Amino acid sequence: MNVELAFIGDVHGNLRALRGLWDVLVHRDVPHMVFLGDYINKGARSADVMQDLISHAESGRATLLAGNHETALLDALDRRDLSGFLKMGGAMTIRSYVGGRVEADVLRHFITSFPPQHFEALRAMPTTYETKDLIAQHVPPRSPTPKFCVSAHLPVGDLPRIGHRSAHLDTGCGSDSGRLTALLWPSRTHVQVDSNGTEITG
Repeated sequence: MNVELAFIGDVHGNLRALRGLWDVLVHRDVPHMVFLGDYINKGARSADVMQDLISHAESGRATLLAGNHETALLDALDRRDLSGFLKMGGAMTIRSYVGGRVEADVLRHFITSFPPQHFEALRAMPTTYETKDLIAQHVPPRSPTPKFCVSAHLPVGDLPRIGHRSAHLDTGCGSDSGRLTALLWPSRTHVQVDSNGTEITG
C-alpha cells in the first residue's frame, strides 16, 4: 500500500486541472491529499472546485487548508463587503456561484447563491497541517523550523521548487498556461498536470 501523502498547490478555479491531478493521484494509490489553499479566483470554475474539494474532504480523502483567497472570501461574507475580495480577482468566483448574469445588488445575489455547506467548509479550514517531520501551510512559515516546510502562494514558474528543507508548489494554476502540482512525501518527488488536466511527463 502506498503510504505517501500528496501536497497540492494553488488550484485557482481550474476544475479540469483539479480533476486531472486527482485522477492521477488516485491511480497511484495515494491515500490522502493535503490541499494548500487558494481554491478560488482567477479561473472560471471556483464554485465547482470548492464542491469537489468539500466532497473529497467529507470522504476522508483530503484535508483542505485555508489560503489567503479563502480567508478574504470569508471576511467579505462576514463583513458584507466585497470591495477587498473584488480587488484580488473575486469577480470570477462570484460569477461561478451565481451561475449567470450578476444582479445589480451583487452582494445580495452572491450571498443568496452561496451554499451554506461551502460557508461551513471555509470556517472549518485549518491553516496548518503538521507531522513530526513536516509542516505544510499556504504561506511559508515566518519562523525557522527544523521540519520540512511545504507551501504554495508564491509563484515559482513551471516547476516546483523542491529543496532539502522546503518545497514551494505554486506553478500558476488558474492561468491559461499554468500547471497544478503535487508534492509526494516522503519521496519529495512531484506530479503535475497542465491547465487541461493532462499529466505532464518527462
